[in-house]
Amino acid sequence: MTTTKRRQSPRTKKASTTAAAKPCKPAPKSKNYTRPGVEAAARLVSLQPISNHVCKWERASSYYAAMIKAKGGAKLVKLDKQREDIAKDWNTKSAVNGNGTACMLSKEQLLNVMIEWKFSKGKPRNMLKPLLKSNSDASVPTAAKQAFETADGIPKNDASGEYTKQISSAINHLCELKGVGPATASAVLCQYRPDIFAFMDDEVIECLYDGKRGYTLKIYMGVNDRCQEISAELNEARKNGEDEWTPCRVGKALWTLATMSATNDDNGLSAIFEDGDDGARSMEENEKSSNSRKRVKKG
Repeated sequence: MTTTKRRQSPRTKKASTTAAAKPCKPAPKSKNYTRPGVEAAARLVSLQPISNHVCKWERASSYYAAMIKAKGGAKLVKLDKQREDIAKDWNTKSAVNGNGTACMLSKEQLLNVMIEWKFSKGKPRNMLKPLLKSNSDASVPTAAKQAFETADGIPKNDASGEYTKQISSAINHLCELKGVGPATASAVLCQYRPDIFAFMDDEVIECLYDGKRGYTLKIYMGVNDRCQEISAELNEARKNGEDEWTPCRVGKALWTLATMSATNDDNGLSAIFEDGDDGARSMEENEKSSNSRKRVKKG
């Protein structure tokens, strides 16, 4: 019986042009942030070299689910889970086919999951809803397919800057839909290729972009470049067994810190920024310690 050797797709093949991680510049100094809590995210980025502070980034990442609940309650928790389920479905289909040709995004998924998640997690822009709803049922999966096919041409974890045009092109395909800009497009693509795309959170923009917060493609590309640089440096220093860092995960960690600060979670912030690997505690470990102290007081 003859077996056919499956051709490795560009998505799963590691690029030979991948550049070595370069030290990241710190967040802008003396900047007036308009979104609450961004100072905490900027503080994490300012700790250089980033490779010496992987534990702090890991601890920040561990609080993401808790901050989703703190921000939007059960509704946002459900929406975040629905987005993850869509991403898992895309990953399964991509693994079977070797590319994303079988992956799709329906109009219902765009409106009721991606947009609702984005508006619940950040600032709702309800004036865009009539435009978003005016897209035809066929136009959404068509634009998504074009974006996914373009993203498939980018090698995994590429940090060389060689594929900048493909990244912007993938974003632009989704931006052809009415009411969709780079921020909404990034909400979709960061689920499809988290190793290439970060989500354009307001807090992440303000933390990493030197100028005034905006939502243009140029600003997104600059912020996404920073997230790629940070993830590359974190991956060079991460320990065996730790989850891989991606631009998407970097953005999540920064949003988590900003939200934690905005909700005045001083205990969480202290646990994240404490020094030393031996003292590193995840969210779960911190909760156990807190509950233990409460039981002692009651006794």
